[in-house]
Amino acid sequence: MKKNENRKKRTGIIGGTFNPVHIGHLILAENAYDSLGLDKVIFMPTGKSYLKDPSKILPSQARIELLNAAVSGNDHFSVSEYETKKIGNTYTFETLMELNLIDENEELYFIIGEDSVYNIESWREPKLIFENCVLVVAPRDHEPDEKLFAIKAHLEETYNARIELLDAPDIDISSSMIRERIKKGKSIRYYVPEAVEKIIYEHGYYR
Repeated sequence: MKKNENRKKRTGIIGGTFNPVHIGHLILAENAYDSLGLDKVIFMPTGKSYLKDPSKILPSQARIELLNAAVSGNDHFSVSEYETKKIGNTYTFETLMELNLIDENEELYFIIGEDSVYNIESWREPKLIFENCVLVVAPRDHEPDEKLFAIKAHLEETYNARIELLDAPDIDISSSMIRERIKKGKSIRYYVPEAVEKIIYEHGYYR
């Protein structure tokens, strides 16, 4: 998509624990950048999540180190420590509101997978999430189905949400799969960037 210099900057935000980052995350982000004409994509790892057990998550600095290694060499990717430096639980609606206050000439595109869109109404303040971003949803199995179209219509009607469905390949890789492979001594080559694989093994993460 050709970029118009007169429009607001389009910034993609892809959040998550990234425990660890893998090629599925990178392919999703690159696809969103290309398809939606984004100016950049920021990987923003969660700090203290109220939804997950922190004892099973690598410390923030370790995950950031892995992310920096993963995005190195891509000038439209970057890593933000915005949420990891916050004290207490982090909430998506707060982050989006605060980022919008920092730069009013920026439009945020919050990128999630299809699984997340079905429970987004259970997140804190969903109305404020939709008010502060364009929601970008990556369908499972590449093509959106009737269930996804239905939740999209529901959210648009209920919250006046702005939702883009991303035409992206379905990469059946998860962070939990990678952690399990490491525990079992199986190869994670090509599941994660080479630089990420090297750091994981050097530090003995997930063993």
